[in-house]
Amino acid sequence: MKKTFKTFALMLAAVLAFSSCADIPAPYNMPEKDSRTGGGSSVVAPAGDGTLASPYNVAAIVAMVKEMEAGVESTEEYYIKGKVLAVTTTEATIAQYGNHTFTMVDEGNNSTVFTAFQVYGPGKKKFTSVNDIKVGDEVVVCGKVVNFKGNTPETVGKGSAYVVSINSSGSGEQTAKTVTCAEAVELTNALADGGTSTETYSVTGYITEVVGNVSRNQQTFWMADTKDGGKVFEAYWANLPEGVSEFKVGMKVTIIGQLMKYVKGTDVTPEIKNADVVILEDGGGDTPTPVGTEITCAEAVELTNALADGGTSTETYSVTGYITEVIGNVSRNQQTFWMADTKDGGKVFEAYWANLPEGVSEFKVGMKVTITGQLMKYVKGTDVTPEIKNADVVILEDGGGVEPGPGPEPGGDPVTDLVNGNFENWDNASQPTGWKSASTASSSELSQSTDAHGGSYSCKITAAKTVSPDKAANQRLATQEITLEAGTYTFSYYAKATTGEACQTRPGFVPVTSESKVGTYKYGDYVNINNSAWTLVSYDFTLESATTICLIVMNPKDSSYSVSQDILVDDATLVKK
Repeated sequence: MKKTFKTFALMLAAVLAFSSCADIPAPYNMPEKDSRTGGGSSVVAPAGDGTLASPYNVAAIVAMVKEMEAGVESTEEYYIKGKVLAVTTTEATIAQYGNHTFTMVDEGNNSTVFTAFQVYGPGKKKFTSVNDIKVGDEVVVCGKVVNFKGNTPETVGKGSAYVVSINSSGSGEQTAKTVTCAEAVELTNALADGGTSTETYSVTGYITEVVGNVSRNQQTFWMADTKDGGKVFEAYWANLPEGVSEFKVGMKVTIIGQLMKYVKGTDVTPEIKNADVVILEDGGGDTPTPVGTEITCAEAVELTNALADGGTSTETYSVTGYITEVIGNVSRNQQTFWMADTKDGGKVFEAYWANLPEGVSEFKVGMKVTITGQLMKYVKGTDVTPEIKNADVVILEDGGGVEPGPGPEPGGDPVTDLVNGNFENWDNASQPTGWKSASTASSSELSQSTDAHGGSYSCKITAAKTVSPDKAANQRLATQEITLEAGTYTFSYYAKATTGEACQTRPGFVPVTSESKVGTYKYGDYVNINNSAWTLVSYDFTLESATTICLIVMNPKDSSYSVSQDILVDDATLVKK
């Protein structure tokens, strides 16, 4: 992909430098009159760099995609701007899938065409009407791209791409309403608990605090209308612009998306989730570690116990002690541990999903650390846990050493109905306990492997071509049936290939009726895995009502970008957010 982009950049430079010279050959076929529309076409030079601030025009994205290998998806997402030439979406498609398909062109050129294929609407929400997109609208689309069958430049389908903005007036302005951080909070507070605005907003302010590390090219931060304005509005897992490695305190930014009123217990957070970000001023340096009142673990417990149940301190504290127990594996660059004032002091104070410092792969028992954040009195039933959640950590002494066991994903409570997620228990050598459905959801041949992510065993899913060499099909590892209440869940597992060839896996679930009949399979994205390291695979899904399901791990069949082979799966978790 880098080679392709470099080639395209050189081509683009040539076009811009020599567009007035008639004797300079064009690097791609020049557009001609479009016989379908009867409209004349003029030459439109490629422009833009594919970012939100400077989207590719249609000429640029088409030239780039035509240099790509047929059927191979781009590794990066690009922003593309153009006018809608034709809409092919039906009412049935909107009702069933909520996505739109339409073609885009540059103003004055109806011959060079790009297809926005099966895209969602602003904020990655489903469309509700075929009239949401109309011929003549100016749109900005974001997503990965593919040269379908070698002759159709288009976005990757099934809702992977989305429309960032729609402008029916043709003025070129985005439809997002511009507001300050304070105005965004006021608008968010007016929403119902858990509600999301129907409109898209553009919120401008300064980053005042960065929360956690970068994960999957996203990072969370707080912002305000002034540099010292504190934690006013949250950008939750905001998208890093291309070429930016991390967000920094002091940056002036504009975030774009739908407002959301996130409520958990008595806490209300005004936020935009998965916002697109434009950096206006890079006023940041290295993200500073917050400074708090220095206390011991014992003092932290005493202060926490004085809080109301579920309460959080208004003041920031820095708690120093030794790690006495590590809970679970690393997930999204976070890990949970207990600490005390002495190495053998037991479980005194908890750092719940603490942020790993840069360059540190895991926390270890025996480390002397300082954690910084707000104290929280977490209460569940009769159990009271004094803790700091999502603490920043400074390692003072690396005295570490034990291998942590599997644990739940951050941001929710583990679902105990998921049996044997660590694959340590087996009914026999080919059947892990809890991983056999009563329906057809289970379709794979399984075996026990000692190449484990945690513990002693993992589960091997046999390659599709080995199971059915004459008619290979995707292989599915499925859990036993689980009945879940309405809500949003995260299904995660670690996966590993068994050869050096390109390989993928895909997470999902399927509803199951009382007669053990399966409904429609729902899947997340394909995830690339290799045989040199374990890869964390996560999938978020929402159930509108109580539903009986089987969780699915897919081992795909051969494709143009993946080789069917045995894969390993271990340390699966399911949490409710």
